[in-house]
Amino acid sequence: MEPKTYIQMKTKNDVINDIIVENDYKSYLEIGYQNGAGFNEIKAEIKYSVDPNGKADFKGTSDDFFNQLPKTKKYHIILIDGLHHADQVRRDIINASKFLYKSGAIILHDVNPNSKETQTVPCQTGIWEGDAWRAFVGFRKAYPDVKTNCLLDDHGVGIIYPNGVKFNGEFEDMDMSYEDFAKDKEVLLGV
Repeated sequence: MEPKTYIQMKTKNDVINDIIVENDYKSYLEIGYQNGAGFNEIKAEIKYSVDPNGKADFKGTSDDFFNQLPKTKKYHIILIDGLHHADQVRRDIINASKFLYKSGAIILHDVNPNSKETQTVPCQTGIWEGDAWRAFVGFRKAYPDVKTNCLLDDHGVGIIYPNGVKFNGEFEDMDMSYEDFAKDKEVLLGV
């Protein structure tokens, strides 16, 4: 009898910590702190959190946070896991690019929804990824020369490496049905 092989699923925090170690990143910004459980697992020397609720360092929306941030402030890695609406995720990507070191990375959570129901906006289920996938897919279409990657585990972890590019212009959220997305998601997400 052959032994069973178990593949360990990576969480967004595993991915973030791997990127921090591989790139010797020091500073981390988390948009969407919630209760702080994930934030506490991140192994960066400097950490800062944003959320309108709970015990985040900045209690407010990500838009409010970025609007008050000094233009000289920079982070090595920024997690976008706040409001899971494509239009907000798009704004967060644009804003994050302005406060990221050239060698930094933007991480998006929930870009691989489990079902049509869990991606419906507004939230109608207990588990909710929202339509963050629309912003990530739309970003990849608008910026094909920017390095991106995606891991399908843990509801989908999208990674953007802007390499100093500031996304000042708007980009469109991908306008397609969930069914069409699900048929071709590995290509659309860049897996």
